[in-house]
Amino acid sequence: MPSVNWNGVFSAVATPFAADGSVDWPRFEALLDLLISEGVTGVIVAGSTGEYYSQVESERIELFQRAYKHVAGRVTVIAGTSAIEHANTIALTGAARKIGFDGCMILPPVYCLPTPQEIEAYFQEVADIGLPVMIYNNPARVGLGLTPGLTAKLAEIPNVVAYKESGRDLYAISETYYATRGKLLHFAGLEPYGAALLSRGAAGIVSTISNVCAAQVVAYYNAFRSGDAAALAGNQQVIDQLYHLLSRAGLSNFAFVKSAMAALGRPGGVTRAPHRMAGEAQVAELKDAIAKIYRDAGVPLENQK
Repeated sequence: MPSVNWNGVFSAVATPFAADGSVDWPRFEALLDLLISEGVTGVIVAGSTGEYYSQVESERIELFQRAYKHVAGRVTVIAGTSAIEHANTIALTGAARKIGFDGCMILPPVYCLPTPQEIEAYFQEVADIGLPVMIYNNPARVGLGLTPGLTAKLAEIPNVVAYKESGRDLYAISETYYATRGKLLHFAGLEPYGAALLSRGAAGIVSTISNVCAAQVVAYYNAFRSGDAAALAGNQQVIDQLYHLLSRAGLSNFAFVKSAMAALGRPGGVTRAPHRMAGEAQVAELKDAIAKIYRDAGVPLENQK
């Protein structure tokens, strides 16, 4: 059995940047407070949604330090420690452990298309640092997907405790879950698939869209756990339609998230290059479109828990 008891909604936290490209620390702390107040049970810092790929190692370590200090034990804190350079991944994971993080989230090595044996050795080396590891399967961004068989091998590594699933093949998702049931805590990494994974026994959801509507994702999770079919359906509709809006907004994923946050007055700041935020006119359009999504689903926009 996993050595941790992670569950619920973990927010993949955006990193608010100022217009000059620096981290907007007051907004970052305000966002952490907002997400916690809306009911998330964990935060993941410097993951993909946090634009880790736009930050140098020292910036990410400062992000870890400030997040850990500000959260102050209120929820689980996970460090996104993936990096292109292997040595950076090791250094970031070691830094997160020293700071006191509850765990780290790791992609397989990106871009280089490693063999299964290389992936297994990679996770072994990270796990040997001593911090609980959440595997992050994201075939669309890494260029390869973790197979059920390989994931089962990774689940045997001490300190590998959880698995974030951002694949879209429900058959493969199911097989991976069944191959590692009781050994890994599974989290849906794409919110529209949340109920499908929870129904198979997943522990929770790692949510990008929570930056826009954390209380909505929490309500979705709670509706599933309580068996409230009507609330689950309404919240599922909102989540599905927000993803549909993302797909047709003409923005990259994380620019959409921050532009939608701006539309709702949430502390998201701006993106770093190469991402480009929506202009004022499009932000206004997003505000209207989001309001319509909620109206159509019969769900209050206030996002009450």
